[in-house]
Amino acid sequence: MNKTIYQYRDYKKYLHDYIQSQPGKGYGFRSRIAETTHCDTAYVSQVLRQNAHFSLEQAEDLNDLLGHTQDESEYFLLLIQLARAGTPKLRARTEKLLQGYIEKSQVLKHRVDIKQTLGELDQVRYYSAWYYAAVHILIAIPEFRTRDLIAARLGLSSEKVSQILEFLLSVGLASKLGDHYSIGTNRIFLGNDSMMLSKHHNNWRVKAIEMINRNSLQGDLNLHLSTVLSFAKKDVAAVKEKLIQGIEEARKIVRESNPEEDIYCLGVDFFRL
Repeated sequence: MNKTIYQYRDYKKYLHDYIQSQPGKGYGFRSRIAETTHCDTAYVSQVLRQNAHFSLEQAEDLNDLLGHTQDESEYFLLLIQLARAGTPKLRARTEKLLQGYIEKSQVLKHRVDIKQTLGELDQVRYYSAWYYAAVHILIAIPEFRTRDLIAARLGLSSEKVSQILEFLLSVGLASKLGDHYSIGTNRIFLGNDSMMLSKHHNNWRVKAIEMINRNSLQGDLNLHLSTVLSFAKKDVAAVKEKLIQGIEEARKIVRESNPEEDIYCLGVDFFRL
């Protein structure tokens, strides 16, 4: 979609445009709406084309199907309430609530434009688990820019991915248009003096162990090496230098590669026991 939900005051128009933005111009999506709202497709067509309306309960179910964030979900419910409002007083109150969400969304966009680094508390959350960074990088790939595709790729629940995406949006690490996400304008950098550095390394070492167990019988492109070496002290620096050169060469290949195809984790350990 070329518009966000906050640009709509008519939920039927929003749903129509959302359906049209889906693959195949939404072929079969009305059936998914019918299944989600526990009604038949004829009623869905009646809602979209005539005077019938979804209930608030059905709208709440649709929030999950449409991949709405918390604020988007509440805005969508208000759109339903606006359409169903039976008095001018209720309509005016709902319009006021809608305007509040519109203004909030505009302030967020402005904040994202000027924000360059994450605060300490946001970094604590970002580095609390591996999947925040994984989702953050994965949305750079067009093939994985919707909530459900991300969930399927990483083996996470849709609810968990929604929470992660909402956080990434709130701190400017992601942006959203319709149901598609992309990398935001903000950046995150973890220096050697950061208190989160050990947590960051631990997250991905634990994930590496998980992948070793999962892929133990698969001959894929993954590479895992764990070995203990003994050699002369004078050669330690030379070995470390070789490893650094290898990392630099790999990073050069990555920089010149297409970042929109797949996602991998690179971890290197070399330390004295």
